[in-house]
Order: sequence, then C-alpha cells, then structure tokens
Amino acid sequence: MAKGKRAGTKKGGRSAFSGLSVIASAVLLFMVALPTFITLMVGLLPSLVAFIFDRSAGRTMARCVFGLNFSGVAPYILEVWMQPSQTVGGATQAVFQPLALSIMYGAAGLGWLLYLAMPPIVANVLNLAAQRRVSELRKKQRGLIKTWGDSLIKEVDRSGN
Repeated sequence: MAKGKRAGTKKGGRSAFSGLSVIASAVLLFMVALPTFITLMVGLLPSLVAFIFDRSAGRTMARCVFGLNFSGVAPYILEVWMQPSQTVGGATQAVFQPLALSIMYGAAGLGWLLYLAMPPIVANVLNLAAQRRVSELRKKQRGLIKTWGDSLIKEVDRSGN
C-alpha cells in the first residue's frame, strides 16, 4: 500500500463508502417505505443538484441548500407518515400540490440565497471589526505619544520596526 494512503479512501480524504452508503440507504428506503422515498426524491431535487455541482472543499453550498431544503420537505414526510394507510397515491398527491412544491423548493431557494448572501455580509462585519480595532490602536498610540512624547516615534523609526 502506498505511504500516506489508507484503504477505502478516495482523493480528497472522503471515504469511498460514503457514496455507496447513500445508494444503499436509498435502495433500502425504496424497498421498505416507497411513499417516503417518493416524497424525499421529489422534495430534495434542489439538494441533489447542489450536491452534483458543488465541487468546493467541504461542499458548503450543498450543505446549506440541503439543510433548508430538508426543513421544507420534513412536514410533508410527517404528513405521509401520519396517514393511516401509506400509499404511493397519497404520497404523490401530497407532494405534487403547488403549495407543497413551492414550500419545498422555496426553502431550497432560501438556502441558495443564504449561501450567496452570507460571504459579503461576513466580509463587511469583519472589515468593520478591523476598522474598529485600528481606531482603538490609534487611540492607544496617541495616549502613548502623550505620555512618552514625540521621541517615541523617532526611536521606532530609527530601529526600523
């Protein structure tokens, strides 16, 4: 075995079994609970698209979209589970209502917006914090100059630091 590589891992440190476990879980869910599988597959299509197109480290876009998308799908999964007889017809009827689709896909859209809007907001907050820190340091610098006089600045300039 090559040095630094473990068995069962792919490039990037992801487990080779992660994709296989997702597929195995989907097949098991398909065989055991078809109405739940249909609800999940229809509702989580935006998450699947985000997962396919997100190639960044950590797949932050896919995670953000999936979290909000799943929160939009969860009430409809519970609705399917609360039916006395869980049928494929009942699941498709519940899922393909325009309001249900708009809630599920709208929640995924909010995930996309959150992913797109947060980096500039965080950058602005960090920039404001840095500007505040600079103003505090300048205030302290003025206090030191007041205490020690202008000779402090000349000493710093001569030492080259």
